[in-house]
Amino acid sequence: MSIEDKDKTTAIICLTERGAELAVKLSRLMPPAAIFIPERLQGNYKNGDLGSVQFFSHWKHTFSEVYSKYKKIICIMAAGIVVRSLADLISSKFSDPAVVVVDEAGRFAVSLLSGHVGGANLLAEQTAVCLNGQAVITTATDVSNKPAVDMLAAEMGALLEPLKKVKLINRLLAEDKEVNIYSAFPLIKAFQTGFCRQEWPMSDPNEEMAGQAAATNFLEPAVIIGPQKLRIDLINEYIQIKPQNLAVGVGCRRGVEYSEVRGAFEAVMTKFNLDAACVKYLATIDIKSEEEAIRELSLEMGIPVLTFSKDEISKLDGSYESSEWVREKVGVGGVCEPAARLAVKQGKTIVPKQKIGSVTISVAMEKSWWWDWGLETESF
Repeated sequence: MSIEDKDKTTAIICLTERGAELAVKLSRLMPPAAIFIPERLQGNYKNGDLGSVQFFSHWKHTFSEVYSKYKKIICIMAAGIVVRSLADLISSKFSDPAVVVVDEAGRFAVSLLSGHVGGANLLAEQTAVCLNGQAVITTATDVSNKPAVDMLAAEMGALLEPLKKVKLINRLLAEDKEVNIYSAFPLIKAFQTGFCRQEWPMSDPNEEMAGQAAATNFLEPAVIIGPQKLRIDLINEYIQIKPQNLAVGVGCRRGVEYSEVRGAFEAVMTKFNLDAACVKYLATIDIKSEEEAIRELSLEMGIPVLTFSKDEISKLDGSYESSEWVREKVGVGGVCEPAARLAVKQGKTIVPKQKIGSVTISVAMEKSWWWDWGLETESF
C-alpha cells in the first residue's frame, strides 16, 4: 500500500469493525479525512460508501507510514496499542504529528502526542465536539489555564530559540511563577495574559544596530518576541519567539553579481540586528524577476520572491523617499521599499532604503494579528 503525503488531511485509523464504523462517521463530520481500515473488513463496504479510504493488511507498517506522512492522526482503539506503536517513531515535540486516541464508543478523545505544537489538544477538542464526547487534555499549562510558549509560537507561525528552554518556561507558567514578556512592538492584551509585561530594553532607535539588546538587559525568566538576533546564553532563563513576518525588498542594477546582492542582504541584517530566519519573502519589481542574482539569493536562502508591477508600486508614491534616477530607469521612484511593503500587505517599514553599492535593500514587517498597532511606538 502506498500512502500519499497529505499534510492538510487528518488520518483516521482503526482496527475493529466497530472502530471502522466510528471512523466512517467521524470522517463525514470533520473533512478532509483519510480513513485506514483493516483489509479483512473491506467486504463490509460497497463502492461509493466511503470517501478517501485505504484498506491495510499490516498494522505496524501502515501505522509507521501514516505517522511519517500525516500531520494529524486519530486512532480509534485502545491507548496502549498506540503507545506501543509510537515507541520507535517519536522524534521531537517540534516535528512529531498530532496523535489523538478515541475509544470505540466515541466517548473520549485523548490528546496523546504533540499537544501544543502539533495541535493534538485542538484536534482532540474538535473530535470530541463531532462525537458529542469529552476531550481529555493533560498538558500542565492547559489544565491550569495558562499559556504555553510553544503553543504561542505555533499560533504565530514563529520559531523558538533555544528549544531547550521550552520545558522550563512552560513549567514556570504552569506553577504560577512570574514570567516576563518583552516585545519591540506593542502586543494585544490577550497575548500578554499570564505574563508580566516589561518595556523593551533598548538604546536609541536611530543608532546603528538598532533594536539590539544585550541578554543581561532582560529580567529573568523572560519570553522575548521579535525578529532581533539576540545572543541568549543557555544558562539564562530566556526564550525567544521569532515571528517569520518580514519581507526584504531588493533593488539592483542589471546584471549585478550574486555576491554583491548577498553581501548587501547580510549587511542590512547585521546592521539592524535582524535574524534572516524571520524573513518570509524577498520582494522586487517584476522587471527584475529574471535577475540571476536575486533568483540565486532566493534559492540559497530558501525564501520565495514576490514581484510587483509598476502600477502596483506607483500606488505607494509619496510614502517613501523616491529617486529620479530610478524613476528614469524603471518607471517608478523606488523598488526595494515599496516592494517590501507590498509583500507584507502594506505593513510597516522597519528598515528604510539602504544603498550598498549597486544594490538597495529595505525591510518591512507584516501588521500581524498579535501586534497592537493602535499603540504603535518608535521602539524599534
